[in-house]
Amino acid sequence: MKKLLAQDIVGTIEAPGTIIQTPEQTGSFITAIVVFITVIAGLYALWQFITGGFGYISSSGDKAKVQQSTQQIMMAILGLAVIGASFILGSIIGRLLFGPEFNLFAPVLKTV
Repeated sequence: MKKLLAQDIVGTIEAPGTIIQTPEQTGSFITAIVVFITVIAGLYALWQFITGGFGYISSSGDKAKVQQSTQQIMMAILGLAVIGASFILGSIIGRLLFGPEFNLFAPVLKTV
């Protein structure tokens, strides 16, 4: 009687193409994470800006609502400025630590 192996039952399972298989692919993974977080932060700032503007329009002269909406709009603008400043600061620090070929959106790991 032939002994059944796990490979005989399920066949050969290969990893999907999106799985990181070499150290050089880590840079594209980090880039994807940075871009994803930036998009989410930008969408959140846009949402805060829109809801603050709607609150400002619908305040009907109530000073507390106007002040709260103005504060929300200012915080959304400040959030966008922080997002932009973080890329500038990240690029400067990256170039100081890793040299002039450093690119925040396309990092490349060098093999030894």
